[in-house]
Amino acid sequence: MENLDIILLTTVVSVLFIVFFIATYREFSVMGKSEFTGGKEKGGRAEMVQFLQNVFTDENIEPDKKNELLGIIKKTFDALQTGEKSATVNK
Repeated sequence: MENLDIILLTTVVSVLFIVFFIATYREFSVMGKSEFTGGKEKGGRAEMVQFLQNVFTDENIEPDKKNELLGIIKKTFDALQTGEKSATVNK
């Protein structure tokens, strides 16, 4: 009886793992039967791509300024892919 708390905790954790695996199996089986319809992209990378699209479709921005912006954005993308904490741009 002195290990009752350990037995109780182990039982609760085991039940939660079983519930997790059942829910995961159900979700994968539902996703396997239906087609995925994604929504609008969100997040920093999607906003950056939208900004890049706006830069290149805007006719009022000079070509050399566009190249400078492209260089800055490329450095930021590289920093995101390598997992750096912050992307600094030297001017």
